[in-house]
Amino acid sequence: MKKSVRSFQDHFNNVAEEVQRFAFFVRGKEFQEASIKTLEELLNECTINKDRATAAQIEDDANAYLAFEYMAKSLIEEFCFYLALKADDPDAAWGHLIEAQSNAAHAMRSHAVASHLEEYIDRLHKLELLFPQSMLGGFSGGYIVRESECNICGAEYGECNHIKGYPYMGKVCVMILKKLEIREVSLVTEPANRHCRVVCYTDEKGIIRNFFTQREISKGVGSIDAPLGSSLSN
Repeated sequence: MKKSVRSFQDHFNNVAEEVQRFAFFVRGKEFQEASIKTLEELLNECTINKDRATAAQIEDDANAYLAFEYMAKSLIEEFCFYLALKADDPDAAWGHLIEAQSNAAHAMRSHAVASHLEEYIDRLHKLELLFPQSMLGGFSGGYIVRESECNICGAEYGECNHIKGYPYMGKVCVMILKKLEIREVSLVTEPANRHCRVVCYTDEKGIIRNFFTQREISKGVGSIDAPLGSSLSN
């Protein structure tokens, strides 16, 4: 690892350590909101350095800064998780928590600078205990891919040497689904994409209720929470 990356790592760790003292639900939301702004500035620094390394075709550096990007995003999502809970929005909080876990995992796969995140990821998973575990079912789709594309080289995925989930010059390989044939959708206990979850149900009186809050919700509300932007799960 070059000196510039090591220096940035020290800078990153100092900022992360400073904001993490506010990474608890009981901390004042004004401190958590300020921490998000600090982390967004740090994220911008990560991106600038990654783009420079990519332009110079220094792949190891580019992948290191990619990992820093993911770590910054994970921390931002964690703070958004606490703020969403304080705003009485557990559905949004769940989404932020899953994104925090996902970004941390991507950071570990991107470069060795993030190899220390096992304990942090374990802590993020323990935060799921704040949600009713018996209700966390989800959906899994079965489909046949007819046409796909590698986002790294543009070739049909599987006909190139790039592997999804792995970093290449500061960019994670993703299989872009171009044409597919949907065969079935199943209700499962452990969905691969944990955004694809059941969010409401109809009780014995015919009232549609939110799984988390148990509050009555309007008819016609969808039962799947699957936001766009989860392409890394493909």
